[in-house]
Amino acid sequence: MTSPNSYGSTAGVANLVPRWAGTAGDFTPATRPTIVYVESLIDSVSAMLNAMLAEAGFTVPVTAQTAVLVLDLFVNEEVAAICDGINGSGRFGPTTKNGGGKGRFALLLDDVKNFVTGQAVGFERLGAVRAYSITSGIGYRSTDERGNAVAPIFQRDAFANVFQDWDHA
Repeated sequence: MTSPNSYGSTAGVANLVPRWAGTAGDFTPATRPTIVYVESLIDSVSAMLNAMLAEAGFTVPVTAQTAVLVLDLFVNEEVAAICDGINGSGRFGPTTKNGGGKGRFALLLDDVKNFVTGQAVGFERLGAVRAYSITSGIGYRSTDERGNAVAPIFQRDAFANVFQDWDHA
């Protein structure tokens, strides 16, 4: 049984790599990898994904239905690739030349990072809760607590780069 914070499913992985699943179309204690190990991989890849989503400011686990469908597919694809590697083939296999000498974990981490970075705005637009953004905390107040005008910390004229304000000339 996978964690409630995980995405994907053993059946979803089995559909992508049916040659490694049992005759019933799912992983079992007798398949390579076993169902327990596939569940562990789903949890591990999902945890990496949740860590990267949290770093990008999302509340995890993501619960927006359409975004979850995308996350499910990503986890299923990554775990299927790992299953291929366990059986000696695919991009995580022992003879792969991809990744410029990177280990399997580094390749997986790159996949997760590139995926989250590339989809962050889309997830937000699909309804995933994003409570924090890289730009949060950057702000400017034009007045202090008493209502007095304050000058910005950095001003153009502070660097001898003065421009004419045509609105107030």
